[in-house]
Amino acid sequence: MQAFVHERLRVLQRLQARSSEVLAKYNRLDLDLATALTDLLDEAIAGFHALGRASNENQLLALKAQFVSAQQGTHPITLERVTGHRRELQRAIALQVLLRSAELLRADIARDSQALDDARGQLRTIVLLALREGLLPLKARRPPSQRQLDTLWRNLLRAPDIQLAARQLAMQLSAYDIQLLLAELILALQPPA
Repeated sequence: MQAFVHERLRVLQRLQARSSEVLAKYNRLDLDLATALTDLLDEAIAGFHALGRASNENQLLALKAQFVSAQQGTHPITLERVTGHRRELQRAIALQVLLRSAELLRADIARDSQALDDARGQLRTIVLLALREGLLPLKARRPPSQRQLDTLWRNLLRAPDIQLAARQLAMQLSAYDIQLLLAELILALQPPA
């Protein structure tokens, strides 16, 4: 079964917003930075686990281990005990963890956004072919319902001149993603009110 990219993107964007909040705490020198960072990492680890992204989950677990090590007074790279400047070490490692985790989130968001953009481009061609074949009404009065989108997509998967392109897209994205993109394109066809 294909992943629901729109939902995954929503989860990643929510995590990115939380990451920005924690970065703001770092910039303000808030005293609850350690708690906020730990909570963010726990939430992101659980999020990646739920999304089935074990590699990202593992990377975040490693980043969390570095931060925990710094909190306990051990430099995470050299593994030497730090007696002086422990607070500075914690802040430095916190910044490193925040930057690397944010980079990981940005890369995943970019990958999923690109996948949706690519699919949107493929679906534009399919919608134009559907218009030509009369499978899609040009002047709809309101946004299509879920049932109408499902029926339209099934018809596109069976249409002789369209089915190959539609099936190729169906192998790349879930039906829900395709229906959301299809609704977006249908709404774009609506004449201005």
